[in-house]
Amino acid sequence: MKTFGLWLAIWYLLRNPLGQLLLLLVVLVYLDNRYFGIGARLMALIHHRRRIASLRYTVQVNPSDVRAMVELGEHYLRSGRYPQAAEYLQRALERGEDSARAHYLLGAARVKLGQHEEGRGLLEKALALQPNVAYGEPYLFLIEEAAAQRDDGRIEELVSALEQFESVEILTRAGHLCRASGHTALARRLFAEAITNYQYIPAKMRRRERRWLWRARLGQMQTR
Repeated sequence: MKTFGLWLAIWYLLRNPLGQLLLLLVVLVYLDNRYFGIGARLMALIHHRRRIASLRYTVQVNPSDVRAMVELGEHYLRSGRYPQAAEYLQRALERGEDSARAHYLLGAARVKLGQHEEGRGLLEKALALQPNVAYGEPYLFLIEEAAAQRDDGRIEELVSALEQFESVEILTRAGHLCRASGHTALARRLFAEAITNYQYIPAKMRRRERRWLWRARLGQMQTR
């Protein structure tokens, strides 16, 4: 009965142009939510911009608030504004912030700015302070730095260290980094692990990881 009602509703919508447009939007939203995540990324961008505005005011009012500086730096980093991220994160470290996360974020910003040696040092210090900081993300930036230096041996070591985290997202992102740097065999291995690990994660987490599953499958096709 429910199926019949659904088909009746679809038939009714298809009878007029407005209904067709509405149905198309519903399908696009469903596909984006299930496979692509474009809407989620747009919402994240809006969130970053709002938090940046709020945190900049906080730092202006209280220049010694290093936690606000670190969070502000992270939002700048996630927004792709690397010079601003490095500026605030460096200020936080100079004011006594010594957390693994602050070192990781500043190291990531330095790598993105092409300051590879300094970025590597900060990332390695972050991992020394807290080996599981950001659940494997520092290794992604270390792989990016090693690829820029054409250090193939270190890339293999970093991939082996990263595999302990078993995150579908982290494995997939690492796979695409390896593919882009010409390490096809490593990329295939990472994509295969990501796809396998997806089968064992709790059902409530699969929706969040699903788009990374599809990116892993795309990566597999690109590395055949």
